[in-house]
Amino acid sequence: MGALIALALLLTVASLANINEGGDFGFRQRPERTGSRIIRVLPGSPAAKAGLRPGDVIFIQQTLAARVIEESPRPGDRLIVHLNRPDGPALSLTATASPPPPFGLLLIVMLTRCAFLLIAGIVAWRRGDDPAARALALFLAAYGAAIGITFNVVADPNLRFVPLLLTETLFALGAAAVLAFACTFPPPRPGGFRERLARATPAVGTLGLLLAGAYLFSDFVFGNLSATRVFLVAYVVWYATVLVLALCAFIASYRTASGAERVRVWWILMTFAIGFSGVIAILIAGAIGVLPTWVQYCGFTAFFIPVGLGYTILRHRVLDIGFVVNRAVVYTGVSFVVVGLFITFEWLLGHLVEQGSNTSVTLQLGGALVLGLSVRFIHNRVDRYVDDVFFRERHAAEAAVRRFAREAALITTPEELVRKTVEVAQSRMRLSACAFYARQGESYVALQSTFADAKAVDENDYAILEMRTWHTTVDPHDRNSALVGELAFPMIVRGELAGFLLCGEKETREAFAPDERDALAVLARDAGIALDSLRVRIVERELATLAGEASLPTELRTRLSTLLDRR
Repeated sequence: MGALIALALLLTVASLANINEGGDFGFRQRPERTGSRIIRVLPGSPAAKAGLRPGDVIFIQQTLAARVIEESPRPGDRLIVHLNRPDGPALSLTATASPPPPFGLLLIVMLTRCAFLLIAGIVAWRRGDDPAARALALFLAAYGAAIGITFNVVADPNLRFVPLLLTETLFALGAAAVLAFACTFPPPRPGGFRERLARATPAVGTLGLLLAGAYLFSDFVFGNLSATRVFLVAYVVWYATVLVLALCAFIASYRTASGAERVRVWWILMTFAIGFSGVIAILIAGAIGVLPTWVQYCGFTAFFIPVGLGYTILRHRVLDIGFVVNRAVVYTGVSFVVVGLFITFEWLLGHLVEQGSNTSVTLQLGGALVLGLSVRFIHNRVDRYVDDVFFRERHAAEAAVRRFAREAALITTPEELVRKTVEVAQSRMRLSACAFYARQGESYVALQSTFADAKAVDENDYAILEMRTWHTTVDPHDRNSALVGELAFPMIVRGELAGFLLCGEKETREAFAPDERDALAVLARDAGIALDSLRVRIVERELATLAGEASLPTELRTRLSTLLDRR
């Protein structure tokens, strides 16, 4: 991912540096079996000055450099064309500089590329161990690197074939990665359609790369028009099929998903459906041979992919990396607000007050002071807005855990307390498994567990010793412990370890956020105290029953009554 992102940034810089290096011969053509037919000639262009007219059939030189120059010329490039037949009259065309793309169009392309790369970097950084996240990051990085590559960044015509080949390879790689992501998110059922498709994805991706290379080499290197058409049609069909299969995989996931998972799959499906709609339109138009200028702009629908994915990741916790980017979103928002206010203030100051005057200096100092004192207020408001928009679900889950922690003291039976504690922790925090351990003699036993294997643990276990000594949350992976979970939250009662809440990894495989750990720690503490109180009440009831037994000696009944009166 790092190599692809670095490559994309390098190509971005090279493209901006060569923004004025685009050339044009002034004619448009349509390949046919016998040469290429001119369909348009721009007035005053090198083609018009050389005498080319719409309807003429031309043949270019049979070299890689000539074919690449025809596809992506630079100012000053020369192209020799023959009229009507390969040995017909030769015309020499010299490319003139073409106007750079409009700033708005360039800005959209750069923003799209940066959005792809930003989401790819975050996903790869935080979820590199997740197959679905790796596939998604590969798609985003490949598309981010391929979007907007200008082939004429290289002066040598022969070497311009390299970025042309690189672009098509990256697009093919990205399409295969989309299919892989669709087959692995959410995890497929064994033996189902998505699992079988996932096993075939490497072969499908290899086929696409071979077809992309075959049509480019047959066209530019060998100049075989017949083979180029065959390979190009096969590649277009492959590309469209892969995208359709990916959408079908998401639809299959949506039909089998439920609850929050169904909502996530729905957002992912709509994001890719809208984002790839323009690409599919371009493929269809190219396949039927109708490619008007406006069709090329359909590709801008791809901008919806990183935007939609970014929103879905933050708002609906797809791949669960929302907590990681929380602070980045907040501080970015604060920066935009502060910088925007500063720019507005400077503009008003420059138009209303004479520069360099005492009033201007005073207002500048006062404005800087006000902005500085307002940063904390702005930060709090932005933080609250970001939490409301993107992290409402996570905060609601934490609030539910803390609320149940307070309610635990009112549960009247140990069995219900233990069962509900495990159920709330696992469902609200989306844990793969959870267990409620309590001390029994010299060991700790699972009273309720959803782990496949939750054995009793000796009080001298390394993780148990740490919780007994330091009263702190323990990661069993960092200790030579018999516990099989991800985190163990101690239940400290009267200074002793009465038990602990063992939590497995999250279903999303994301690390526990600090506020999630704190909420689970509160739940474990209050549940442990509640269980101890219930056990004391049970003992008291048993003692009261025993004290009422007429068969007991009078002295023993008196002592029991005295103990009960001291409660």
